[in-house]
Amino acid sequence: MLITRKIINPKIKFIDIKPKIKFHNYSQLCQKIDHIKDILVEKYDCRPGQSVLIGITSSTLQIAAFFACAELGLEVIILDHGRDDNWISTDYIDPKTQALMPINFYINDDPQHLPEHALSRHKFFDKISDHTVILDNITHGIERPSNDTIFAEPKRVLLKCTSSGTTGTAKLVKHSHEFLHLLANRNKNFYSDTVCMVMNLNHGSSPATYFLPALVSEKTRYFISSKMYRTIKNINLSMANNSWDLTDLSETVHNYNINHLMLPYTHLIDDFFDKGKYPDLNLYTLSTIRQEWLEYYHGGGIKNIISFFGCNETSGPLLINEINDANFSESKYKLYDNFYGINLQDGKNLEVDMPVYKTKILTNDVFEPVEGYFLHKGRNDLYRINGRPVNLFKYNDIVSARLDATLIIDTMKDSIYLAIWKIDDKSEEKIRQIDDQLLGTSEGLHRINKFASLERDKFYSGVKLDMELLRDYFRKFV
Repeated sequence: MLITRKIINPKIKFIDIKPKIKFHNYSQLCQKIDHIKDILVEKYDCRPGQSVLIGITSSTLQIAAFFACAELGLEVIILDHGRDDNWISTDYIDPKTQALMPINFYINDDPQHLPEHALSRHKFFDKISDHTVILDNITHGIERPSNDTIFAEPKRVLLKCTSSGTTGTAKLVKHSHEFLHLLANRNKNFYSDTVCMVMNLNHGSSPATYFLPALVSEKTRYFISSKMYRTIKNINLSMANNSWDLTDLSETVHNYNINHLMLPYTHLIDDFFDKGKYPDLNLYTLSTIRQEWLEYYHGGGIKNIISFFGCNETSGPLLINEINDANFSESKYKLYDNFYGINLQDGKNLEVDMPVYKTKILTNDVFEPVEGYFLHKGRNDLYRINGRPVNLFKYNDIVSARLDATLIIDTMKDSIYLAIWKIDDKSEEKIRQIDDQLLGTSEGLHRINKFASLERDKFYSGVKLDMELLRDYFRKFV
C-alpha cells in the first residue's frame, strides 16, 4: 500500500492551461518523475525521512514533483496558513512553520515570473530551507532512463501538516503511505470524466480528498491543471487586500467541459457563480454549502455542490453534505460510508475512530443526530470561516482600536458581522480599515460581510450580549 506512480490511472490525459496549454500523457509524466528523482538523489543526496515543501502551483510538474518525493520516501509538508505580513519578513518564523521544520528541501519552478506576493513567500522559504531546488528545465518529450528507486514504505510518513492551533500550540499531524493509499482508493468513486485542479497541497485534507483520488479513479479521462490569479491592492508595508480573479477559471470550465472542481472556500464559490452557470459541474468544497446557493442550483447553475467535512488530523471526508439532497439544509450532513468510526461523545461531540492508526480523534465539532443525519451545531472550541480559524482575540483588538463595536461570527453562513454601537463621521473609513486588516491577516478569507449601527440594549440576554440574536438579526435584516 504505497503512494507511487503505479496508483495513477495510466489512461489519463494531462492538460496544463496556464501560462500556455501543454498536453502530457502518462509516459511523459513518468519521465518528469524520473528526472526529478535523479536531481534529488544525484545532486542533493536526499534520504528517506527528510522533509520537502513543494511550492509549485497546480500543474503536471507539481504532480511529478509530488510522486517523485513520495517514491523517494520524503515527507511532503502541507503548509496551509497565512501570516499578517504576507511572508514579507524573512527573519520571523511563525509557530506553525516552526512546527513543520526542518524543511530539508524547498522545491519550486522558475521564480523569475512569480507575482510579488508569491515572490515574497518564495524568498522566505528559500531562506529557511536547507536546500532550494529549482525545476526550470525538466524533461518534456525526451526519453530518459527510468528511475525505479522506491524508498517508500507503507508505515513511512508521506504528509505532514499542523492542527489549527487557534486555541493552543499547533500540533504536528502526520499521515502515512498506507493510510493515504486506502483513503485515495475510498474517495476515487467521487471522480470521473474531466477533473480540474486549481488549488492543491494548500490544505491538510485536500491531497487525499481530491488530488490523489482523482488520479486513482479508473473513470477519470482528463486531469486539467489551471490557475487562479490574485489581484493585489497594497495597503501598507505589511498588509495587502487579496482577492482572486476567477475569469480564466470560469472560461476553462466552459471550454473543457469540466465535470469536477474543488474550490475549498465559500468566497471563491460566490465569485465563481457570479461568472456564469455550469450545469455539468460537480463542485466540491471544504466549507459550508450556503442556503442562498439553492436558488442558483435550482436555476440550473450547477449540477451539484458537495461539502467534505473533516480536519487535518483525520483528512476525510468524515461526513458529506450535498445541495441536490431533496431536503437540503446547510447544517445537515450524512455518513458517506463506514471507513471511519463515527461516534457522538456525550451525545453531541464528534469522535472519530481512525483506521490504520487505531486511534481516536475528538474533533471538537458539535452535532445533533436527527433521523439518520447529523446536524452541525458548530464548534465547542473555535470559530472557522471559509475554512480558516478565526483568531477572535486578535480580531477584537483590531476592532476596539478603532470603534465601539462588536464582531459577530456566523459559522453557518461563513460570515463575519460588525455591530456598531457608536457611530461618528469617520466610522465608514474605520470600517474599511478593519475590513482591510482582516483581509490581509487572513489572506483574503475573512472580511466584514455585513455591518449595521445598532442599539446595544436591544441585544442583551441577561447580563450578556446575545450573539445568536445578533446573528439572526444580521441574517434576516441586514
